[in-house]
Amino acid sequence: MKNINEITTEEALKIKFILTDIDGTLTNSEGRIAPETYTMLWKLKKAGYTVIPVTGRTAGWAAVAITDWPVDAIIVESGSVVYYLENGSRKEFVHPSVPKDRYAVHEKIKETALAKNPKIKVSIDQYSRFNDFAFNYAEDEDDKLTFDEAKEVLEAVKAIGAKGNISSIHVNTWFGDYDKLPSSLLYLKEHYGIDDPKECVIYFGDAANDEEMFGYFPTACGVANLMKYVEHMEHLPAYITTYEGGEGFCEAAEILLTAKKNSIAEKYGLKK
Repeated sequence: MKNINEITTEEALKIKFILTDIDGTLTNSEGRIAPETYTMLWKLKKAGYTVIPVTGRTAGWAAVAITDWPVDAIIVESGSVVYYLENGSRKEFVHPSVPKDRYAVHEKIKETALAKNPKIKVSIDQYSRFNDFAFNYAEDEDDKLTFDEAKEVLEAVKAIGAKGNISSIHVNTWFGDYDKLPSSLLYLKEHYGIDDPKECVIYFGDAANDEEMFGYFPTACGVANLMKYVEHMEHLPAYITTYEGGEGFCEAAEILLTAKKNSIAEKYGLKK
């Protein structure tokens, strides 16, 4: 992985879409989004970038956040639902493979996970999830498990036919043919008509569940706290930031903004 400061101007100027994880990527060590990071999202939007968080967070949360955050869409629950605004109205795009009997499926997942490790706790935000079922393994200090313990639970759930991944805080599980990458690609195609987004997208992430995104997008970038998960990953991003979490995201975003500003200044003969 190269430091994000090594990205070329040519590569930076190709970026039109910024897809980013939230927890551990936009948030800081306290699990919060700092004022500087939220301000940076506004700067990116005003500069003309299409910003789309792609997260394991809940549909219930995103249905509200899409009207408040300076973003163009939010892909949630590991890809099962997309919320976006159209002419000021909130719209949703549900992945076609989401099972109709999801609550029965959730019980099956829960029973399997608890049988594997009775210590694992259901995520506190499960009540606002529509499609996936999440377990906490690192969000709350009192419920903390090791990554290996989380992996064992995930493997047990996969053994009954479910899918899933491990973020920096949750074990996310579901039945359906979606995930962060296929849902992102489907939404970019359906909503923006982009068949091959590899060159115009940069993806930011921080954990093992971002691996597929890292492997697909050539200009993917991890924030520095990704380093704690690299031993569990086969595909790493091309770039990594100097700083962790939201501070690292801002570091990289500033590089993109500067490249764009300098390009515009050069084009019109303005001072940089």
